[in-house]
Amino acid sequence: MTINLALEYIPRRMKELGYKSDYYIRFRHLVLQPNEEQTIDAFNQFFYLVEEAQSVRVESETGVFDLSESTTNEMQYEHQSKIHVTNYLSGINHLRFIQVIPKNKTIIKK
Repeated sequence: MTINLALEYIPRRMKELGYKSDYYIRFRHLVLQPNEEQTIDAFNQFFYLVEEAQSVRVESETGVFDLSESTTNEMQYEHQSKIHVTNYLSGINHLRFIQVIPKNKTIIKK
């Protein structure tokens, strides 16, 4: 997902989930050290992967993104809850997300 596509997608997705425009958007650029593993606590937040990352695994309750994975038939670009990130490279790697933090849930009347 490119940044432009993500920025177009996010307002519609937030509306689907019951949020109007009551959320913050942050660009997150993780610089992962060789073979580094990180856990991101993203409860009540959404992380959108904005590019296909090579040699990286991103796993959460909503799914997995890992281009080397051969046992799944779908890669997820939207993650939330506890997110586990693993850099498979023996060198520095980069991972770019858009983080969406809802302020509070506003019920949308149809």
